[in-house]
Amino acid sequence: MNNEEIINSIINSFHENNNSHAFLIETNNINACYQDIINIIKKVNCKNGTIDDCNVCHTIDAGTNPDIITVRPEKKEINVEPIDNILAQFMTQPLISKYSMYVICEADLLNQTAANSILKFLEEPEEGIVGFFITNRYSSMLPTISSRCEHIIMRYGNNSILDLLDINEEEYDSYYNFTKNIIECLNSDQSYERLAKVSSITAKEREDILKIFKLVYKIYVIKFENIVNNNYNNLEYAQELLGLIKTEDVSILTKRIKLLEEFLNDYRLNVNKDLFVNKLFMVWE
Repeated sequence: MNNEEIINSIINSFHENNNSHAFLIETNNINACYQDIINIIKKVNCKNGTIDDCNVCHTIDAGTNPDIITVRPEKKEINVEPIDNILAQFMTQPLISKYSMYVICEADLLNQTAANSILKFLEEPEEGIVGFFITNRYSSMLPTISSRCEHIIMRYGNNSILDLLDINEEEYDSYYNFTKNIIECLNSDQSYERLAKVSSITAKEREDILKIFKLVYKIYVIKFENIVNNNYNNLEYAQELLGLIKTEDVSILTKRIKLLEEFLNDYRLNVNKDLFVNKLFMVWE
């Protein structure tokens, strides 16, 4: 679906009373996506059905609507204070809107305390409260957040493989070929064949290994999403990524994505990177 179809689908889900309580929007343009989300919020809360022509819409545009809260990072982090403000403000019914709604821009920058706080709405969703999490770094989202949201992709502008992987040209030149080599290695059914190539991976710096495996994870997610929802079949530049992973089995892809999520979550805490990478290659199947 294109963005217009996605937007209409979200709006219709509210009209049909089967909307999600939280949406995770993956995008390559935070600002453009935010504006589209605001337009969605206006349309589902508008009193007379004509957006921009009612008091609710005017207050949303002015940023004064008490039922609509936007949170953005400060100093490259979203801390717990604005999240606690959402929790406090939404303890009562909406004052002038149909829904109480919050938008968290660059949601991948939620720190652990803030993420734990917002989980209250995600684990025990309350009727009439809806969240929108916007990120251009989906692979950096905490699994505790992403697993409890409806995942939607909205792309803008001249898309490319760089947009799809959320990397710049320098990162592409530094990591992409090595990422492809790892995936080709992981395609092997034999653990000894995989382990034979571990030394070429562990020889790299810790942060480089982390960035490479984030790309591996991202490509597996893209493959999974394409099989389930056909998200990328019409994107010529995505075909190389889709062809890297040989299996089409959703259950296998799900298991491998989970393994990569666990690897990325625990990698920074593990002192011996060599053994840790070895472990991933051994349990892989």
